[in-house]
Amino acid sequence: MDADDSSDSPRRIKSIQTASAILEAIQHLEAPTFTDLCGEVDISKGTVHTYLETLESEGFITKSGNEYRLGVRLVTMGESVRNQTDIYRAGQDEVEKLAEKTGEWVHLTVECQGQEVTLYESSGDRAIAMDYHLRMRESPQYLYHTAAGKAMLACFDRDRVRELVNRQGFVQRTEKTITDLETLFEELDRIQTQGYAVNDEEEVRGMRSVGTAITGPDAAVCGAISVTAPTSRLSGDYFESEIPELVMEAANIIEVNLETAGVKQPR
Repeated sequence: MDADDSSDSPRRIKSIQTASAILEAIQHLEAPTFTDLCGEVDISKGTVHTYLETLESEGFITKSGNEYRLGVRLVTMGESVRNQTDIYRAGQDEVEKLAEKTGEWVHLTVECQGQEVTLYESSGDRAIAMDYHLRMRESPQYLYHTAAGKAMLACFDRDRVRELVNRQGFVQRTEKTITDLETLFEELDRIQTQGYAVNDEEEVRGMRSVGTAITGPDAAVCGAISVTAPTSRLSGDYFESEIPELVMEAANIIEVNLETAGVKQPR
């Protein structure tokens, strides 16, 4: 077994790490060639070829001409992951209802390895930027520049937040993106007090969002729900009070669904 034997870190299986790196490269590069992939991973060309042949035979990737793409087997595996996730089952209907009420994009997200992953989303009849929101499903987002992400960060202890930021660094998406730890901590304190987070053009200029965390029966954060809309529609009292109330109400219902999902009714 080709494991990492470093005494300073937990043991890891190198071959799985390499396969993961190749899959991520194929996703990131969008239809790369063999030469492209050899430039992305630090292994010999022969080893890259062996991995590609194996991944293709297992259905994880496909080859068309000289280009590689992720395989549809990953779609079915992803659906299985989502369908087995408690917050998805508890929150799917509320996401749909909130999208219908607001007419905007509503996202149900979770934290994975320090980043935000969209588990489910629904678009209302006024929702815009369809391509952008669909692309959000394909790659994790930094927690500190989205409303849902900041709402989840506010539930973490400060040492964990500091560790995440030190590992990832700050990436400035717009002129309003938070780029220092002190400002982020001030924002997280404010979120804890008011119960929800806002993204005021911090990720995309012209877009705002409101999000709040969702906690499970053990009181630990298990995800977040958010509404996203253009600044022209998400402003004034609607942005500052009406949408936050709707988002927090939806989160509360999802939490009740999570709390009662495993409760047996008395006979």
